[in-house]
Amino acid sequence: MTRPATFALITLLLALSPFGAHATTIYKCTDAKGTVTMQNDKPCAPGEKQEVRTIGELPTAPAPAPRAEKVEAPTGPPAGAAFELVRGPATDELPASAIPLADRKPPPPLFECKTWEAETYLSETETPEERCAYLNTVGLNGGMGAGEACEIKRDTCTALTDKALCTAWQRRIDEANFRMKYAAKADKADREAEYERQLAAFIDTSCR
Repeated sequence: MTRPATFALITLLLALSPFGAHATTIYKCTDAKGTVTMQNDKPCAPGEKQEVRTIGELPTAPAPAPRAEKVEAPTGPPAGAAFELVRGPATDELPASAIPLADRKPPPPLFECKTWEAETYLSETETPEERCAYLNTVGLNGGMGAGEACEIKRDTCTALTDKALCTAWQRRIDEANFRMKYAAKADKADREAEYERQLAAFIDTSCR
C-alpha cells in the first residue's frame, strides 16, 4: 500500500471510530534519510520534517432534506483536508563568521541530481559515479535468472545558484547535524568529521 493510501485509510478509520467525535492530530514525519512515518498525537522527533493534519469534530448529520429543496454544494474543503507545513529545516545557531560580509564568497557548488528512477538528491560533484541497474536474463530454455547482466545508468545533475544554493547548504548542514547527534557509537567520529567539514565550507560564505 502506498503512503498516500495508508494515510487516507488512517484518516477514514479515525473518522469512523467512536472516538472520532473529538479533534485528532496526525503527524507526518520525514527523517534525514527521507523515510516517512505517520503517528497520532505525538510530534515528530527533533530534526525531522513535520507536517500535521487535524481531524476536527464530526458534525451532526442533518435531517434528510425534502426532494423539492435544493441542496447547497459545499463551499470549501473540510477542516484538516490539507497538510500544513509547521516545521522545516532547523539548523542550530552557527558560530559567527570573522570575515566581513563584503569579503565573503558564495559557498562551494552543489548540484541537484536525478536518478533514472526520478529520485532527487544533492551532490558536491556534477558527475556522480555511474551505477549499474540489474536486468532480468532469460536462458535458452526461456527460464529467468540464467545469468547476471546490468545496464549502466547515469544521473543527471544541475548546478544550484543564488538562494537555492544557500538553502541547500543549510539543509545539508542541518541533516549532517541530525545524523551526528543520533549516530551509533561506531559511526559517531565519522559523522562528527563530516558535519565539521560541511560547517567549515559554509560558515564564512555570503549566505550568512
